[in-house]
Amino acid sequence: MYSLPTEVQLDVLKCLNFNQLFDVKLTNFYFCNLINKYEGGLARLKFKRITISDPGFPRVPSPYKSIKPKSTDFEFSLNEQLKEKWQATIDKSIALLYNIKPDDGTFVSITTVDEKLEYFLKLPTFPKNIEEMVIVRCWLEQLFKCAFESADFYQNVFNPELINILFDNDKTMPLQFNTRKASLWTNDETFENVFQLALNNLSVSEFLKINLCLTPFTSTSADIIEQRIDILFNILINESSRWPIICLEGFNLPRLYDLITEVSKAYRRPPQ
Repeated sequence: MYSLPTEVQLDVLKCLNFNQLFDVKLTNFYFCNLINKYEGGLARLKFKRITISDPGFPRVPSPYKSIKPKSTDFEFSLNEQLKEKWQATIDKSIALLYNIKPDDGTFVSITTVDEKLEYFLKLPTFPKNIEEMVIVRCWLEQLFKCAFESADFYQNVFNPELINILFDNDKTMPLQFNTRKASLWTNDETFENVFQLALNNLSVSEFLKINLCLTPFTSTSADIIEQRIDILFNILINESSRWPIICLEGFNLPRLYDLITEVSKAYRRPPQ
């Protein structure tokens, strides 16, 4: 296989599943580097679902396995410039998750395809030192390399700002959760962040649903209402091609519905 062109080697590797690719990576440095370089186009480790737990709604889990991450689990080199940027982030107490309190027991939950096992990954929600930043950064990278049937983020969502800081706007890999379907819930506090996550950190192949749990218009200033409508309308008109189907569910956006109706009529109107 060494004598084959790189393109042909990649065609062969594309026929392998994730576990087979992992075995090939262990054979030697050449294939390890080749697979690492082109892994974005190769098979991913598949899971049924990724979600973020909500301690306010306890449940009896399926058989589960707790993952207690350590920085020594990964090989990661940190230059001085990035270290200074990370330290500034730590000093500002920028959170990994929105809509969360420090140390409230929240964890990332990952369910296997056959739903027989659930992994509970406890990540530092407010990284307090460089070691915890390394843990969050490396585990996010592993999650970005997986494929999920669904991503369900209800009360809590990942913070796009911290993701960008951790990866220093890395262009060598997509900083996205790869999923077939995604469901997001947003309230007044997380409105803009949820849509930033949807636009920049979610790769959805089939269906995106966003539930708008917003304060009624009678309790919200006119400027904020207009700002939200502009954001939603821009996403629906200019960004909707990112997702085959997008569903916005809410009851406080009559003007948005009117705008969508007008655009729909304009598309159906015959040319003059």
